Amino acid sequence: MCAWEEMNWFAVQTKPHQENLAATQISRLKVETFLPKVKRAKSICGVSRVISQPLFPGYLFARFVPSLSLDLVRFGYGVLRIVGTSQSPLPVAAVIIDCLHQHVGTDGCVELKTPQLKPGDTVEIEQGPLQGFMGKVEHAHDDGRRVTILLEAIHAARLVIEKHLLTAAVPG
Repeated sequence: MCAWEEMNWFAVQTKPHQENLAATQISRLKVETFLPKVKRAKSICGVSRVISQPLFPGYLFARFVPSLSLDLVRFGYGVLRIVGTSQSPLPVAAVIIDCLHQHVGTDGCVELKTPQLKPGDTVEIEQGPLQGFMGKVEHAHDDGRRVTILLEAIHAARLVIEKHLLTAAVPG
């Protein structure tokens, strides 16, 4: 059986802010969809609220057989395109979708694990151009996602960085 005839997950790019509409419309076609969401703090008119938003803004996942459902999904309300080449869509590895499903909590949102860091903690940058650099947490930001660290390698350099890019350094 060729890939065109196999059931796979595909990334579907949606029109701006139409992830929910596209997911609903595709689901009505009897196609399985997955729109992973996360809870984020957002200030609305000066009031801080926790809202759920797509984990990948502008994208959702749909599971279908391209030879049967490609055009139905591609031309669904809210859909911009199915990620792929000009000849065919590119499947998303099922293990990626399974991993995302495993992190969905009881509230239906993906639980992102961010390290609990406090001022004075020594951390190591795990990703990006400064990967491997060490620093000390100076303070946490109000959004709960970022901290300011003092880099050890560059005297008195401060860096604002997302918590998920850091790991607590093992005291040695």
